[in-house]
Amino acid sequence: MLFSKKEKTLLSVCTGECCPLTEMPDEAFSSGILGNGVAIRPTDGCFFSPCNGIVEGVSEEGHAYTIRSEDGLELLIHIGVDTVSLKGEGFRPLVQSGEAVLAGAPLAEAKLKEIESRGLPTVTALLISNPEITQTIEYRYGRLEGGRDAAMVYRIGRKG
Repeated sequence: MLFSKKEKTLLSVCTGECCPLTEMPDEAFSSGILGNGVAIRPTDGCFFSPCNGIVEGVSEEGHAYTIRSEDGLELLIHIGVDTVSLKGEGFRPLVQSGEAVLAGAPLAEAKLKEIESRGLPTVTALLISNPEITQTIEYRYGRLEGGRDAAMVYRIGRKG
């Protein structure tokens, strides 16, 4: 694999407030054990691909998606916390495993009010599961437009 000196971006997977991963109300996410990334508090139920790549997995319940970017990043998008318990209610996947996606393409729709009415947080994680292949990762916090604004800027390559 050739290592890039060029900065690349991962788009916000939804419109909302992007904040540090430590603000995820679930230790598996907030501790970073599942990868490096950001938490986003969505303001609507539209979710987008953060990059060009291949959808490697769509959870049966429609709440989680894995994508491999063109440059080898393994990404996890997890909509809400403990949302697997909804057994798919309130989620509508718009992609399937094996499908190629472009940055900003729709991935899923979620009924945020329905999820919240069940007492579950809708805060969404965007994680890089293999951060060791990156040289740098910068996070962009604040209000972001889903599928348009960068949530992370990174470089592929060896650290140091």
